[in-house]
Amino acid sequence: MSAFLRVEHLSKHFGGVAALHDCSLSFAKGRVTGLIGPNGAGKTTLLNTITGLVNPDRGSVAFNGHDVTGLPMHRIASLGL
Repeated sequence: MSAFLRVEHLSKHFGGVAALHDCSLSFAKGRVTGLIGPNGAGKTTLLNTITGLVNPDRGSVAFNGHDVTGLPMHRIASLGL
């Protein structure tokens, strides 16, 4: 299966704290994927950068082959993400 959501080299810092560092993942259409980790591991920051709530410092997010990095939340939602 090809990835319908691809995250490549995402990084996000808040002040001097690295919430995400070089995170790369791909998600296949029709599959259920869980995201687990300890408190402070960056799960929420990852989801917030994917959905456009927070812009990443580095990296990219692609949905159905289109770069959605930095788009406003409402635009990303209108694409179906």
